[in-house]
Amino acid sequence: MSNSKSDFDTPWKKIFDLYFEQFIAYCWPEKYLEIDWQKGYKMLDKELNKITKNAPIGNRVVDKLIEIYRKSGEEAYVLIHLEIQGNYDKKFEERMYVYHYRLWDSYRKPIASLAVLIDRDERWRPSTYRETFWGTKIEMQFPIIKLLDYRVRIEELKASPNPFAMVILAQLAALEKHPFEAQLKAKINLIRWLYKHSWQREDIHTLLIFIDWVLALPEVFELRCREAIGILEEELHVDYIPSFERIAIQKGMQQGIEQGMQQGMQQGESTLLLRLLQRKFNDVPDNYRQRIQSANTETLLTWADRVLDSKTLEEIFKV
Repeated sequence: MSNSKSDFDTPWKKIFDLYFEQFIAYCWPEKYLEIDWQKGYKMLDKELNKITKNAPIGNRVVDKLIEIYRKSGEEAYVLIHLEIQGNYDKKFEERMYVYHYRLWDSYRKPIASLAVLIDRDERWRPSTYRETFWGTKIEMQFPIIKLLDYRVRIEELKASPNPFAMVILAQLAALEKHPFEAQLKAKINLIRWLYKHSWQREDIHTLLIFIDWVLALPEVFELRCREAIGILEEELHVDYIPSFERIAIQKGMQQGIEQGMQQGMQQGESTLLLRLLQRKFNDVPDNYRQRIQSANTETLLTWADRVLDSKTLEEIFKV
């Protein structure tokens, strides 16, 4: 089961919101030392949207703009572009350049543009934008992080105390094209490694949600996964998802199913009643259509029973 690009934003944006410092520390350690972390940093999503919303040059997946302070005391900005495009994208470098110069034009501060590539193509490594015309030359180089490169560092990732290492492990597992049985095993192993770290409860919850999203499985395998997690928690004497939460989740899922069935029945009854009325009266005014759309199933059945014997719409919809 795969997640569409439109669904890809939220989990990764949340990860960058929560673990930006950890991300820089693990993936960009030489730059980590240049940032004054004591002054904090600020996510500028709204400001970035103003700059990029009218850029007609392809589909970006996740863009984050972060305001930081360098140890020299100067303000600076970090633009993170996360891309899952698996095929060659001739607009990628141009997109990086356009966003960079728009940011420069707005802030006139140092800007680091960083690309994080989450795809299966070893060869695709865009890192430079060039443009030349009549002796005028523009060139922009930007560093990239290719998650596939971390496949040779699996044991290091497992042992790392940095929670972003678990994010990389989860995404690497999701990039593997395996049968659902193998994906289930990978998901359980990830959660086992996660539980063995002494992270805060909030980190465990956040990473569990990310793992669950990035390694989404068909329901039959998800049920087996939940059973395995229960056994694992008993073995490790942990309880990161308390039993009452599990019951609430399962109850909520069941209610959702029942509500979906009820809504489906209601929609079917509405459609059938409208068809009957149109065949008998040719036209159904908007005020009656609105009453049909807002009525419950029992009321719709009552109105439907009246169709055969009633000579006017008023008779059918009388209270």
